[in-house]
Amino acid sequence: MGKKTEFEVPLYRRLQSDLKSQILSGIYKEGDLLPSEYELTGIFSVTRATVRQALDELVKEGYIVKKQGKGSLVARLQRRTLGLLSIKGFSEAVSGNKQVVNTVMIEKPNVIGWDESFFYPLGEMELKAGCIYLKRIRCVEEEPVMLETTFIPNLNLPRFCTKPFVHGSLFETLNVNYQIEITNVEQDLRAIAADEESAKYLNVSVGTPLLHIYLKFYTNREYLFIYSSLICQTNKFSIGNKL
Repeated sequence: MGKKTEFEVPLYRRLQSDLKSQILSGIYKEGDLLPSEYELTGIFSVTRATVRQALDELVKEGYIVKKQGKGSLVARLQRRTLGLLSIKGFSEAVSGNKQVVNTVMIEKPNVIGWDESFFYPLGEMELKAGCIYLKRIRCVEEEPVMLETTFIPNLNLPRFCTKPFVHGSLFETLNVNYQIEITNVEQDLRAIAADEESAKYLNVSVGTPLLHIYLKFYTNREYLFIYSSLICQTNKFSIGNKL
């Protein structure tokens, strides 16, 4: 049997995600009764313990409530807004709402060339310099909510790839170490379906509706822009503006 990777999704999480997707898509509506534990073991070919663990997680997230003698009922959903579409970094925007923030680095900062089909037009100076590339999973209260890929032109950022981030924050690192401040942001939002990579990292099923956000951050350096691709799952948290 192969070695389990850090991001391999446990069976109960897959079942949890499948049931969550069915609730969010309206297959099961508020007040509907989910199939019994016994029925779910047959539908998903899993053990009773796996079903119970998945249902317990859905209770914790507020998607269902358990009623004695009835079973699991779909609850009234209440989502919180993260306020991520702003010039603030993820950590500052979310922790400002008094929510626990965690980041998992998938690919550490590394200098690479630009992709020919990059999602924003690039200037000649940027193309010649190449870019600093990094990929992270952003979590709120242990819930993975965003797969973030960031691209920074490799212009006058000495030792960026070898220095640790200040307080784990990209924007704070740029400010403290390089006196770079974010002044404005341009946004492009699109609806997509989860592919295998985003499904794995965001703990959802392939095909789950996701929000893809392209960002171009303007800075106090005339020719330095920061680009980000954010793939967000909004099952538990909605995305909003907080300037």
